[in-house]
Amino acid sequence: MTKAKKEHYAKLARLGCILCQQNGILDTDTPVEIHHIRRHGQPRKSANTIPLCMWHHRLGNTSVHSLGHRGFQKYWGFSEEDLHEKTQELLNDNN
Repeated sequence: MTKAKKEHYAKLARLGCILCQQNGILDTDTPVEIHHIRRHGQPRKSANTIPLCMWHHRLGNTSVHSLGHRGFQKYWGFSEEDLHEKTQELLNDNN
C-alpha cells in the first residue's frame, strides 16, 4: 500500500462511520473499517472507499455486505455512492 493510500485511509478513519452520521449518530470515536465500493469486477485498488463501523460494514443483517448493493440502498434510502459523495464533502471541509 502506498503512503498516499495509507494517509487517505487515516483521514477516512478520523471521520467516523459515514452511515452512523447520516442517521444522526455523531460519535466519531467508533472504530471504522474501510469499505471498497466495487462494481462489475472492478479491482479493489481502484474502488472508491467510505468509512463504516463494523456493524454497518459487515456485521448484522443491515450491513452493506449482508444486504448487497441494491438491498443496502433499499433499506437505508441512499446508496454507497451517496455515502461516498458525503464522505468527499466532509474530507473537503476538513482540509
